[in-house]
Amino acid sequence: MSAHGMELAGFGPRLGAQLIDLLWLLPLSLVLGTLGALANGGELSGAGEAMANIIGALVVLTFWADRGATPGKLALGLRIVDAETGGQPSLRRLVLRYLGYLLSAIPLCLGYFWMLWDPRRQTWHDKLGRTLVVTVGRPSTGSAR
Repeated sequence: MSAHGMELAGFGPRLGAQLIDLLWLLPLSLVLGTLGALANGGELSGAGEAMANIIGALVVLTFWADRGATPGKLALGLRIVDAETGGQPSLRRLVLRYLGYLLSAIPLCLGYFWMLWDPRRQTWHDKLGRTLVVTVGRPSTGSAR
């Protein structure tokens, strides 16, 4: 399948990218949670938890806005693009896409699996942010052979 002359990413590569991202996001969350608890006498408060979630969201959004993908997607040659133009999505669309993760997860993760039968391979968070995930190849290491 293709959109805007680009190949749409399949379920396997997207799942793999998500698993890679868990390898750096979970430790980041643990560090932020620990710092929040230490600042609150050893107990993680609701405000500390919210702050850790906000910082995590800002990190992911920064990767999306700056690189078009998280480290996991970059490692597997995937990129998030605007579904209408094939270009870089606006920050507004990226924020909507991030908030859509909650929507995708709520009903037994049905929104994540939606791409398996969607003609444009969009999850619910892709639909909300009006984005696509495409295969662009692995990034170059910069060495010429």
